[in-house]
Amino acid sequence: MLAYKEYDNAQAVEIVLTGRVSTEEFDKVARQLEVFIKRHGHIRVLEVIKDFEGMDAGAFWHDVKFSLRHVQDFSRIAVVTNPDVHHLWSSLVAPFMHCDVEHFSPREMEAARDWLMWPEVPSTSNMPYCAGCCGAGFS
Repeated sequence: MLAYKEYDNAQAVEIVLTGRVSTEEFDKVARQLEVFIKRHGHIRVLEVIKDFEGMDAGAFWHDVKFSLRHVQDFSRIAVVTNPDVHHLWSSLVAPFMHCDVEHFSPREMEAARDWLMWPEVPSTSNMPYCAGCCGAGFS
C-alpha cells in the first residue's frame, strides 16, 4: 500500500510504503508525483518504509522507468526505515541518485523531516553529492 501527501509550500512529498504495492497503486501515486514535479521542478521526498513486503513485477518495472525519467528532479530524499532495508536501498538505488540522500531509523522521523526541510547549501562543484547514503560520496 502507498500513502501520498503533498506539501506545496515546502516543495516536498511524503510517501509511506506498507505491505505489498500493486501496479495500480504505484501508477496512481506516480501520476500525482509527476504533476507535483511539473508544478515545482526540483522536489524533496520523505519516503517512509514500514513493513514493506515488496511490489508487483509491473509496479517494480514502472518504478524503474519513473525513477530513470525523473532522477534529476529530486533535490533531497529522506528515507525512514530499519537498517536492513537501508542497506538494500543503498546498494540498489543510491548509486543512481543525483541528490542528497539521508537515511533515518523509524524513531528518527522528526529528524528526517527537519533534515528534509533544512535549506539546501549550493554545491561548490559540478559533481553530484550524496550525504552519506552509501559511503561513496556520490549519487
